[in-house]
This record gives sequence, structure tokens and C-alpha cells, in this order.
Amino acid sequence: MKAVVYGGPGTVRVDDVPEPKIDAPGDAVVKVSRTAICGSDLHLLHGKTPGMRDGGVIGHEFVGVVTDGPERFVGHRVLGSFLIACGSCDFCSRQKFNFCRNRRALGLGALTGDLDGAQAEYVRVPDAAVNLKPVPDGLDDEQALFAGDILATGFYAARICEIAPDDIVAIFGAGPVGLFTALAARRFSPERILLIDQDPERVRFARDVYDFEALDTSEMAPEAVVAGATDGRMATVAVDAVGAVGVVKSAMKVVRDGSRIAVVGVYGSERYELPMGVAWVRGIDLRFSGMANVQATWDEALDAIASDELDPTRAITHRLSLDDAVAGYELFESRQAMKVVLQP
Repeated sequence: MKAVVYGGPGTVRVDDVPEPKIDAPGDAVVKVSRTAICGSDLHLLHGKTPGMRDGGVIGHEFVGVVTDGPERFVGHRVLGSFLIACGSCDFCSRQKFNFCRNRRALGLGALTGDLDGAQAEYVRVPDAAVNLKPVPDGLDDEQALFAGDILATGFYAARICEIAPDDIVAIFGAGPVGLFTALAARRFSPERILLIDQDPERVRFARDVYDFEALDTSEMAPEAVVAGATDGRMATVAVDAVGAVGVVKSAMKVVRDGSRIAVVGVYGSERYELPMGVAWVRGIDLRFSGMANVQATWDEALDAIASDELDPTRAITHRLSLDDAVAGYELFESRQAMKVVLQP
């Protein structure tokens, strides 16, 4: 079968690889109908997430039809979770799937179980009963696609922020995760949502496509921009949807005392010397999300789509065949694309 594989630092290629088969009880094989390129895939290419083997299949956002596996799934259209949980440990029993003692992830290398990914014609999904979700009637593949990763991430981020109606929410990063976090935050009806980015094109996209109040920080420090936008009141909640130490530092500066900061962006070996005295005296509540708790969140995300509360497909700027995946990666990495969907 055809698949997008890791070709060494900074490169991917479309290659022929063996078709996956059932490997353990509870596995399912899914014929992929739609898959997507994610920012986490770029982390693989540039070493932020180490351990991807040459020729390993990349990708973790997908919808498809089950061709083999548990009888109740075969023939059904399903949404897959990027996070592979066991469903039986103490964390899973408490609906904290992202802290599963046996957690793995699709297509993200040796550190997350060395599972082949979903940018392929077929993908094997372990523990299918936990990690596959039947797509609700009335939703097409693209509508459901992101609820297995970045939309669920946004919903989880908004949940751990504990957003209230009087909050001013500052979200750093107007890329896909930031946009979907803002969509989820909007459902809590905060006083304001401010999307912050240094890329004027992404700021324009957030304004034009989703009607967000987006702030361009390409020429001025974020704290100055937020101060100007809020008449000096600053934010009560901040979200790092980027995964950069500089963003955490900026988040500390844009929030008022007694505020919450949620770190949702992916980190690896980065280090940050936290000014403990400043954080203590200001009462800053710094929260790290870990991997998104997809399985505890995707019902809520799919219900929001089905009820027309939000439309994740508006973030899709490019639709390509799997054969054109290399071009898709180039578009995505150069920020010419917001979200690239691939069809095997």
C-alpha cells in the first residue's frame, strides 16, 4: 500500500509499505478515507519529537472504514484517536486516557510505541474499542476528522482553563490548535477571546474565516498589544497553543495577578528557568495539559459539530491526494496552508 514515511531529518516521501494486519486481540484495521497533516508531524521531521525510524509511517488524524477486527466495528465508518490508550488501567477507568499507563500514539516514533501512522491507505489501531469512535450519522468525513486530535485538543484545553463568563482569554498561536482552542473557548461565553500571533496572514485568517478578535504581534510585544486591546486590564486566562518557551514567558506577562496559564503546545527537551518568586507573589496558576484527553472529549466535540455550533472544515485550505503529500508538507511547513487534508 502507499503511505507517507519518514525519510530522515526534514524529509518525507510517499512509499510502498506492507499493508497492516491484526497483531493482537482487539486490534482493528481501518481503510483510511481522509487523513491530515499536523504540526506534530513537523516536530518529527525536525527532531523536537525524536525517535522516528527511517521508513516509519507518519500521521495520526484519520477517518475511515474498518475492514478487519472486532465484529461490531467491521464495515463501519470510524474516527480514530491519535492517542492510543489501553482502556483498562486506573487512569483509563477514571476517564484520564491521556495519562494511561500504557499510552502510545500513532505515527510519532519510538517514544510513543513505534506504531505506524495513518497517512496511508490502511492503518492498524490497537485496542479499537477504546481508540475508535463510530462517526455519527449526518457528519461527513471532513467534519469528523479533527475530533480525534486537534479539535479534541482545543476542547480539552478550554476545559482545563476553567473559563468563566467574566474571563478575558488570550490564546497564543493562530494556527490550527489555537483556532480550535478558541472555538472551544467561545462555547463558555467569556467576556473576550484574543488570538495572538506574529504571522499577519494567520491573524487575517482568524479574523476573516472565524471572526475572532486576532492581534498581530509582529511589530510589538504581546504584553503591549494586549494592554492596548484591554485598556490595561490584561487577560485572566492565557493558553500556549504553540509550544515555545518564549510564548510561556509572554503568557506570564499578558495575564493579570491570580490568573491561569495552560500550556498546550508540545515540548521536548526545552528548558525554562521559572521566576518562582514572581509567579508565587502574583498567584499564577500554571497548568500543563499533557497529551489531549481525546477519548474523554470527542463526544462533546462531535456533538458541537452536529449541532452547527462550530465548523472545523473551514480551517481546511488544501485538499490533496496521498500521492501529493510531499507538496502538502511543503505548503504546511511554509504556512501557505492552514490545514492540509489528504485522500488516499
